[in-house]
Amino acid sequence: MNVRAYLDNAATTAPLPSAIEAARRVMEQSWGNPSSLHEAGKQARAELNAARASVARALSCAPDCVTFTSGGTESINTALRGAAWHNRRIGKHIVSTAIEHEATLETLAALRDEGFEITLVPPGRDGVVPLASLVAAMRDDTILLSIMAVNNETGAVQPYVEAVRALKARNARALVHVDAVQAFLKLPLALEGIDLVSVSAHKLGGLKGCGALYARRGLKLRPYLTGGGQESGLRSGTEGMPAIAAFGAACAVRHAVFDENAARLAQLRANLLDRLARLDLPCVVHSPQDGAPHIVNLSLCRGRSEVYVRALSDCGVCVSGGSACARGKRSYVLSAMKLDSRAIDAALRVSLCPETTEDDLAAFCAALRDAADLF
Repeated sequence: MNVRAYLDNAATTAPLPSAIEAARRVMEQSWGNPSSLHEAGKQARAELNAARASVARALSCAPDCVTFTSGGTESINTALRGAAWHNRRIGKHIVSTAIEHEATLETLAALRDEGFEITLVPPGRDGVVPLASLVAAMRDDTILLSIMAVNNETGAVQPYVEAVRALKARNARALVHVDAVQAFLKLPLALEGIDLVSVSAHKLGGLKGCGALYARRGLKLRPYLTGGGQESGLRSGTEGMPAIAAFGAACAVRHAVFDENAARLAQLRANLLDRLARLDLPCVVHSPQDGAPHIVNLSLCRGRSEVYVRALSDCGVCVSGGSACARGKRSYVLSAMKLDSRAIDAALRVSLCPETTEDDLAAFCAALRDAADLF
């Protein structure tokens, strides 16, 4: 690829060398079916167990709480559908937010069609859903709260810890699901009181097509995919071992240097904001000051984001106009924040990873200055 600066890490990251090596090792040396009883199956099962233990260490949970899936979307679907079915006899009310990933919002829409009542709480202008609004939406018959830890478009950190306490105090049998796809191994993740957590491999240096669902010990969910009973019966289908091994390897690398990476990302974000402030451009930053360290949403408030994205790409700089799943549609996240329409239409998401360099930031700012001349 003719890429000078890749700054779309919230969409996907480059696979880490250790992840690539783990996938290659499994494909070449341990390619048996983990469910088989012969030696090749045992080798594959050992790789599966090692990867599960690595992801569990990164999540600070027991390995038997980790179920491998095909990615964040499947983890979210499994969590929401399973939790709703689990608690269907004690209520039908589900609380979430208006800025969740489409995997959550579309699953909740399907549950609404099945008779559940859904309350979506809007964010403030800073992209953070107010805790008071979340608490006000909770009822005695609320059976599930689903909330993202970090918004994938703005990087706004949501008050999930406090919301969990509020819901459990009101209804101890209610379940809580946290979409941690953008938070996992970027910010500390507190599991206390949380029943289900969705994570994805390719957001942290693993491969696409792999994710995991944390389910607290003792919680039995109805499986979303049924069949041969793999993954302790919660997710049938032969495990995709190359991607799973790569996920385990990526988690091991990121977890070992979590503090260093967090500090580096925070410094990179601060440097990016400083560079933007020194540009002779009317740049408005939509991400909150205390947002996640790897996402900055900004706008020049003129033109359209897709034009900027193409112009920047022509300069070898990769950013996005928002969620990669949006495919050019106006951001419902920024709309829910009630931003000016011009700011929404011109919004760009710059997302970092520990491998991002100062040269990448300089290339982006230079290309943005040139792209602004198109309008």
